[in-house]
Amino acid sequence: MSKKHDELAKLVGFDFFRLSTTEPHPRTRIRLLALGHLQSGKSKTEVVNMFQITFPTLRKWLLWFIEDKIQGLKEGQRSGRNKKLPLEKEEEFRQQVEALQEMRGGGRVRGQDIQILLKEKFSADYALKSVYDVLKRCGLSWISSRSKHPNSDPVLQEEFKKNSKKK
Repeated sequence: MSKKHDELAKLVGFDFFRLSTTEPHPRTRIRLLALGHLQSGKSKTEVVNMFQITFPTLRKWLLWFIEDKIQGLKEGQRSGRNKKLPLEKEEEFRQQVEALQEMRGGGRVRGQDIQILLKEKFSADYALKSVYDVLKRCGLSWISSRSKHPNSDPVLQEEFKKNSKKK
């Protein structure tokens, strides 16, 4: 048996078309469909033209499947750009923000305050919108909670709540 038939024989037992209907990721879905057409008897040339890919790409998908089955076709984590605030410094950042909130005593820490903190202590120059993204990533979305006036008296507020009844 030729090498080509050995590779195609390893596709037997999988319903690629059905798998593609339940796959949420579009790139993986295309890979499944391409292998499904190979399995159904279409030539590699037909599949390459159908999906507008190159022969090496189709070969790579086929080898990924042979090595790791369906998991090999799934999209991996992409590296992307390095973050201005590295993951190693996120815990320190979280502590700094919490300390800033404690130091306030009343009122709330604003995005501009955190933007300054990031720039001065972590050398990370973020736009204001991105500051809120960093806060969310660090689990600090509470930062936009309702403010408390520094001169407020919680005892008087509770007393007021008890004495003012809704009609």
